[in-house]
Amino acid sequence: MKNIIKIIPVLSVTMLFFIAVSCGGKKGESEKAVLSEKGELLTSITWKLDPNATLKGTTDVIKDTTSITANIELKDDVKAIADFVAETVIFGIDKSDPSRLSYSRTIGEGLFSSSILGYWDFNKDETAIVLREWDSQLGKEKEPVTYNIVELSAEKLVIQKEGDSSPNIYFPKK
Repeated sequence: MKNIIKIIPVLSVTMLFFIAVSCGGKKGESEKAVLSEKGELLTSITWKLDPNATLKGTTDVIKDTTSITANIELKDDVKAIADFVAETVIFGIDKSDPSRLSYSRTIGEGLFSSSILGYWDFNKDETAIVLREWDSQLGKEKEPVTYNIVELSAEKLVIQKEGDSSPNIYFPKK
């Protein structure tokens, strides 16, 4: 009887050790996402929407389609407020799952900001960015939204949502 009492703790410790070893490690860990040159450029910059440039892009579309010239420009306090609430987008490799690409869209600045998180990919020929916003209430991704890349350089990102007539124009955040 005394031998059985001595064996039980030894067996328990041995079993716990084997369970810990067999469950340890990161089995099935995905490989880190690999970015193309275009992806490296996109993720190396924090992009800030320029309300005036985006507004100008919209008025240019109006002029092209209706021949009506609209020279609208935000100035002074209105421009300052528009800049304050303009969105900032950060593209990158997801910190929780390095095999996925994620993005963060922050609307506003500081205490008055609101963030939207999600995942992104390029389409096959890297002419568009496909964004899949994360719905935290439902715990799943929303339907993907495709933005055609009009221009991507170290100085400027111009994307246009499929179906929209005017582009969103971003510059590196200062």
